Amino acid sequence: MRRGDVYWVEFDPVQGSEADKSRPAVVVGNDAANRSAEIGGRGVVTVVPITSNIRRVLPFQVLIPARTCGLRADSKAQAEQVRAVSPQRIRDRIGRLPPRELKLLDDALRLHLGL
Repeated sequence: MRRGDVYWVEFDPVQGSEADKSRPAVVVGNDAANRSAEIGGRGVVTVVPITSNIRRVLPFQVLIPARTCGLRADSKAQAEQVRAVSPQRIRDRIGRLPPRELKLLDDALRLHLGL
């Protein structure tokens, strides 16, 4: 599991306006932490949920064309929904974000987190 990989992630149960259900998400944590969580089964993996609702793409969201990483439809990564999840929530690998979209996602995370 590497930074930039896109996986199906089971987000339920959630509360309030959190991204819910099983949906794609981009791994954004560093590779060493991801490897430790994946191999040891402990720790967490930091991900950004993806939605196919692209009516509006806000400055802290990134449009992802479906053809670029194996998604079924054009979608957007929601940096405002960034969260740490247990490795047990992570399912099948879908693909990988291209470098351009990963850089845009890094920028969106910086904007959202005020870094």
